[in-house]
Amino acid sequence: MAAVIGKNIMLYKKESNGTFYMNGSIPVTTISGLSYKQFSSTNNLEASFNFNKTADGIVCGFITDVATTIIPAGTWTFSAFASITGDLVSAPRFYYHIYKYNGTTLTSIGTTGGIFFTQLGVKLYTQTFAFPATTLLSNERIVIQVIASEITTKTMTFYTQGTNVASVKTTIPLNIPFACSTNAAFSVTVDQKEVTSQSSAWYREFKNDVATWNVTCDGLITLSGYGYNQMLQVQQTRETIGIDFIIDNGVNGLSVITGNVNLTSLQINAPYKDVGTYGVSLQGTGAYAISGTSAASGGVIIVGANLVLTKGYTASGGETSITFADTIGYACLYVSRGGVDAQNILTTGVPTGDDVKFVSATGVLTFGRALAAGEYIRALFQ
Repeated sequence: MAAVIGKNIMLYKKESNGTFYMNGSIPVTTISGLSYKQFSSTNNLEASFNFNKTADGIVCGFITDVATTIIPAGTWTFSAFASITGDLVSAPRFYYHIYKYNGTTLTSIGTTGGIFFTQLGVKLYTQTFAFPATTLLSNERIVIQVIASEITTKTMTFYTQGTNVASVKTTIPLNIPFACSTNAAFSVTVDQKEVTSQSSAWYREFKNDVATWNVTCDGLITLSGYGYNQMLQVQQTRETIGIDFIIDNGVNGLSVITGNVNLTSLQINAPYKDVGTYGVSLQGTGAYAISGTSAASGGVIIVGANLVLTKGYTASGGETSITFADTIGYACLYVSRGGVDAQNILTTGVPTGDDVKFVSATGVLTFGRALAAGEYIRALFQ
């Protein structure tokens, strides 16, 4: 059996109520003539992208791949900025319609109550929805429609991205990778209680006593994934968090070590003219659990682990783009070329200089300048 190499081991922070963002500038698919945009756990940091609607009907739609087959019941909280022209005489409003979509058919899950406009200018509106326990097939996705009602001849604007982020706090469980983790270690020790007696025949005897486990992780400082800022917040609030320590065994599936931890130390390093790094130590509290190939004969693939993909490429010279087919549907976390970090990772537009652009729908990574022969590209996707 082939050895499991370090890049196949990742540490994740467990999030039972994942936040998803309506990224209006990123098209995903077309359903019945309407272009549906990205509904993603990654907030697109591009400029604002807004949708206008005169009269009643669908303002815009969003769709995502959900990395789970079961979405627990619970409260979803929608937060978005909107505005309307004219007046409020007709009690104009909008609401959200939630579906699951299998590639051909939209099946309704439910709608929120109406969200009434209370002013003409831009305002943040929130609304909750009692999401029922829902099972998704492997080919099904969640779809969100924004629908205008009682607009008459006015124009409604729904805002996304930039300074007017549209988001939904969901019950979709997420595994958030510790930011650009470069190595992670899991350690367990068991105290030994001596039970030597006269019958021990000149050898000391011991029984297993209390077990202690901990996890350490080093990584690059980025603004993606579970980053240093979230770790600092955990330290200040003394919060106990859940983690998944996941080992990708290739065709044999995943092994997952799950448990709760307290943050015991965090170190942030700022080397001059080099990428910043961090180191974190986590003390396990209570028992950890094991699932997957190491715990079940024949192996069990844990759906929704959403591992970070590490991709490498050696240029032959002159290339301006690379296609990684297995990264379709992923977000690009990090890119380096020749050991130098890319300055910016774009999702739209044309990259220049040391910038790159990644299109999730096609898996194409485009460079601002052509690659040199022998130049090595390293990229992380999640």
